[in-house]
Amino acid sequence: MRVTSAAFESSVLASRANGRTALVSLSEDQADFCPHCRSPLEIVLVKFRFNGTAMIAACPNCAIAHVDEWRAAESKTLDNAKKLAILTRGFWQRVAIRMNSLDQRFRYVLAFLIGAVITAAALRHAVHVYGGISREEIRAGALMAIPAVALAIIFFRRKRQR
Repeated sequence: MRVTSAAFESSVLASRANGRTALVSLSEDQADFCPHCRSPLEIVLVKFRFNGTAMIAACPNCAIAHVDEWRAAESKTLDNAKKLAILTRGFWQRVAIRMNSLDQRFRYVLAFLIGAVITAAALRHAVHVYGGISREEIRAGALMAIPAVALAIIFFRRKRQR
């Protein structure tokens, strides 16, 4: 089969729009020949889609257009991806529902901790790069500051309770 020109394609499609041609679906053994005059068909249009391929072939003698559609087989990978997406969506919807029911104080503490970690990372980077202090010295200073911070938290908590 050979691919026809754009002029022939537009004339076949225009004649099909006028109703002068009939669309006939072909079986496997008749796919390459016209069922009326048995002459070879010419491909007019091939359309590729996600779910399969469609082809319009026309007989040059009869001007009858034939439509063939081939459906794509469902792949295991696509099925597994769909199942995973459905499960993941359900999981995150349940997480969102649970997050709505969480205590406001927990959200505040969680946001504060995330902000503290980001701030500590930025300060460590700035001190290391711009201050010229080695990573080991920063680590040692941070480990020595932990008891001081813990004592300050205990002191201010007792003061607040009184």
